[in-house]
Amino acid sequence: MRIGRAGGPADIVVETRGEVVESAREYVRGQLAALARRLPDSVTQARLKLTAFTRPSAPVPALVQANLTVGGIGVRAQVAAAFLPEAGKLARQRLREHLARLAGAGHARPWQGTPAARWWSQQPAAPRIVRDKSYQLTRCHPGEAARTMDVMDYDFHLFVDDETGEDSIVFRIGPTGYRLARLRSLAPPTAPVDVPLTVNVHPVPSETTDTATTWLSTCTDLPFRFFKDTETGRGTVLYRRYDGDYGLLRGR
Repeated sequence: MRIGRAGGPADIVVETRGEVVESAREYVRGQLAALARRLPDSVTQARLKLTAFTRPSAPVPALVQANLTVGGIGVRAQVAAAFLPEAGKLARQRLREHLARLAGAGHARPWQGTPAARWWSQQPAAPRIVRDKSYQLTRCHPGEAARTMDVMDYDFHLFVDDETGEDSIVFRIGPTGYRLARLRSLAPPTAPVDVPLTVNVHPVPSETTDTATTWLSTCTDLPFRFFKDTETGRGTVLYRRYDGDYGLLRGR
């Protein structure tokens, strides 16, 4: 639904899932509107997705996803918390940090470690793949992929490495918080990278979606599985969703 003006150049489109009360919706909307009013660049799109989970397998009750298009560039924050107002306030702060990075005033995104207890300890006994998305992967340098991962608030980003032409992934893990994995190459990028990027030293597995699902259901290290799909030969990511089920991203 479209709700009022953002107080700036863009309306805020708000989508709700679950039992989201009016006061919580307006509070989160107000947080995003206040941020949009203070931005020097034009905000051409502003969207909110508010989710109140009731499923016992969901690790947290509330999830806020906020998206802005500022000066033609998309910025996203996704925050889970005990309550929607709390998540909304944190999402606003995270958007500000992402915008600072785009402007060159911010540092690499801090890495807080893998949130194991928040994720798979509460997953359903038999998680389902409830989202299967195939899209044309962006071809770019690993450093650009890392920046996209940061400003879009992803834990990983699937792309095509322009140095090797391989389906690749940057993801959040390890002592530096940034790691690169390609389907074949284990060498570091030749061009400079402006984040402390490490390179995965283990070959990416070639397997079926079923095998990846079995692996992820028992994994305690990562909330996703990057693999080469034996049917398509393309890089694919099976990942855990906030509702406890799985999603699948495929390159094409």
